[in-house]
Amino acid sequence: MSFDPFGDFETAGYLQNSLLLKDPVEVKESEHLSFELSIEDALAYLAKKRPIDYQSVLKVHEILFSDFYHWAGKARNELVPHLAVFKGPHDDPHSIAFEHPDLIKRSIDYALQLATDKKRFRDRPGEVMGQLAFAHPFLDGNGRTILLVFMELSYRAKFAIDWSKTTKDGYLRALSDEIREPFKGHLDNYLKPFVVDISSRDAWPEIISGIRGLDGLDKEDIVYESLDNPDVKQTYNTYRTQSLDTPVPPEFDD
Repeated sequence: MSFDPFGDFETAGYLQNSLLLKDPVEVKESEHLSFELSIEDALAYLAKKRPIDYQSVLKVHEILFSDFYHWAGKARNELVPHLAVFKGPHDDPHSIAFEHPDLIKRSIDYALQLATDKKRFRDRPGEVMGQLAFAHPFLDGNGRTILLVFMELSYRAKFAIDWSKTTKDGYLRALSDEIREPFKGHLDNYLKPFVVDISSRDAWPEIISGIRGLDGLDKEDIVYESLDNPDVKQTYNTYRTQSLDTPVPPEFDD
């Protein structure tokens, strides 16, 4: 595995998992088993939750992964608040900087607020997905958690993404571009051809079967760096401001 934010991989295994596993294949298989056994409970929880809020996102993660990770349902700002997370080395020009740990809740709240405008959400689904992914709230399991939340949000807006027609590489490429340059239409343009009407949750099993191959950015060259690193501080000072020219709604503007 490519990162060890707790610093105890040799004694506690990957992210202190309940089976003390270290082998990447075994970790992935056990994670997926936890996901499969819990997905119906997670979807049932989301279906009843009004409205979906930040705590809902944490709860979905807890439901999905608590059998495998004792910290499931806790965001990384609680577990490792001193660390920043990147996809790829932070000094690589092609790396992705995920949200500062102090602002994870703010980013998720913003994504959920965007989803309340149902017409805009259907027209620009990538904005919501991209903002949720940028928040990267958890040490692991982000992709599956966010996809289930996104699916419930889009259902309430009477549409779905036909994930069976997407490709993992195409989706991740568009998602990465969206995070680097938010609100420029990268992920909207990728997802819009796959938008379909949905009026019943009966269609969900088929949709979920398409989702399972799209595990977000988890475990793909994830690197943790200290927030005390001057270069990391500079990254957060400049990263989003260079590209985000869409005004933040007043309720999210600090």
